[in-house]
Amino acid sequence: MKKTDILKCEQQLHAKGRVADKYDILCRMRLELDRLYRHDIQAYNECRAALDSNTWDALEELWTLWDPAPKNHVDWVGPNQFTCVLRPSHPGYAECAKIGFTQCRYDEFGGPDFSAVTFPDSVVDISDLYDTLSTLKIAKRGGGADSIQEIAQMRMAQKLKPVIDRWAKENNREPDFWQWRDAHDLVPHEDTDCRTMRLVSRPVHTVFKHRGGIANAITVKTHFGS
Repeated sequence: MKKTDILKCEQQLHAKGRVADKYDILCRMRLELDRLYRHDIQAYNECRAALDSNTWDALEELWTLWDPAPKNHVDWVGPNQFTCVLRPSHPGYAECAKIGFTQCRYDEFGGPDFSAVTFPDSVVDISDLYDTLSTLKIAKRGGGADSIQEIAQMRMAQKLKPVIDRWAKENNREPDFWQWRDAHDLVPHEDTDCRTMRLVSRPVHTVFKHRGGIANAITVKTHFGS
């Protein structure tokens, strides 16, 4: 990617478009600037001087993607050291060990791979919510029926209705999504790509920290709109 390509990416960020697509563009720019910083500092400095301060501020936020990742009582191993392995001394080790998940692979954007601890059929597309809700509503998280997490979970409830109905019948309860979710020790997790949300194991979600899609979407909308 040349300097002109990076500047074209910047133009796309300011054009009308979807939050998830703009996040992808920002990530491509960040990775290329990372490469230039390591291998061609002159080109890096030229790009930095050419990009406007608003774009650079957004990129600076993306350079913090890895900040929440676990640092204490863990080892980072594997290719590029992207796999986080809990030591037995980690406070969350015992709970994660019960479900056989004491290590987690992260991607190059600091996103944990929770596919192995995702409840089947709980994944829902929420990219439209990132596009249409205000940053205030997105940041609200679980705070009310019109928050992004509550809307997403209502979508999950519709997908999982047969599962919840069966659970309610077996346990002589009302078919309530939130009671079912808590009974299975699940919490909502928004993927870093600003596209999807899923239900994952609470202990795993607590231990393997990350910067989620909500934070990334707020970065995009605050700096570039949608």
